[in-house]
Amino acid sequence: MNFYCSKTDSNYPNSLGLKSFRTKSGWYVSLDKDWSVNEDHAFKGDSLSWCRISYAAGLSITTNEIRDFPIYYDQDCVNNIERQTNLLPTDGQISYTNDELNISWKDNFYPVHDDLTLDFSQCHEILFKSLCENVEIFANENSRKIYVPSQNGIDTLTTRSLLDYFKLQYELFELPSSRWNTTNLQNKLASAHWGFTQVKEKDSSVVATGFHGDEWILRNPFYVHALLSLQGRNIVEIFDNDDQCYMKEWFDDHYRQKCAKSVDITKQKLQTMLCNDYQIWHMDHTYFFSPLKHKKMLMLLNANSDTLTKQVTNAELSKSIIERCSPDLLVKLEHSKNATDPAYFG
Repeated sequence: MNFYCSKTDSNYPNSLGLKSFRTKSGWYVSLDKDWSVNEDHAFKGDSLSWCRISYAAGLSITTNEIRDFPIYYDQDCVNNIERQTNLLPTDGQISYTNDELNISWKDNFYPVHDDLTLDFSQCHEILFKSLCENVEIFANENSRKIYVPSQNGIDTLTTRSLLDYFKLQYELFELPSSRWNTTNLQNKLASAHWGFTQVKEKDSSVVATGFHGDEWILRNPFYVHALLSLQGRNIVEIFDNDDQCYMKEWFDDHYRQKCAKSVDITKQKLQTMLCNDYQIWHMDHTYFFSPLKHKKMLMLLNANSDTLTKQVTNAELSKSIIERCSPDLLVKLEHSKNATDPAYFG
């Protein structure tokens, strides 16, 4: 689901394997594989992650509500491959009419739940229903073979448990122990987006992943640090009091210094950070299903202190989903986040 649209550049690097053509409205459009293309528009994706490029008159980009990819733009170009000065926020919409660039905004995009405080049980139900909705939508339309990497981290196992719960057939596969030869397009995307360093293409298939789990399910230590700071609590002290927890090594290696001082970040700001975090999206004939984000899950930012602590240290909220959906998977959970991941994961 990669594209490069330009008014002037008729020869965007063909080394990426893109198909290029000129529209009736005068735009040069370059696309990766598996788009449906006609004289009026090009479309790629599924109900949960899609992109439509309309070019019968001018050019416009429309997507699902919380899109998975960035949109870079200037007066003469819009794309999701090459970084440019302008990055369109997720609640923005872009079009070009009569050679004029137009940016509009989706009304009331971010929900307001300031008066809400949720306990563990309430968070579990919100999370369970949101994830189930994603899987139901996916299951009702998917016809591709499903692959799941045989990683035993909490987010991959959460995704597996949901597939088991809905009795969806999938095949496990081992990620290579070292970097493998990837396409020029994947190399290009990986240079700017870390998610593409961790995925292996499976032609005409869908790879189910645990992407977004840290951020959207209250396990990114810095995000939770911001929430706990609003409550006057210190996340460093919390981890210091739980030396054996699932997230301990990851916190010490990557977040201890970042979380040394309290921060003043509102829940509204955290919502924008979540919705504008682009990690992985469809590439050529490989589709990705990453069910661990949903707009209703923004409500989890209102979790109480006890729930935040249990989840950021030991992934108890995520474990509760596995326990409900496919409890036998819990014995497979690695002792520490990313403990057995290949070195190239970073």
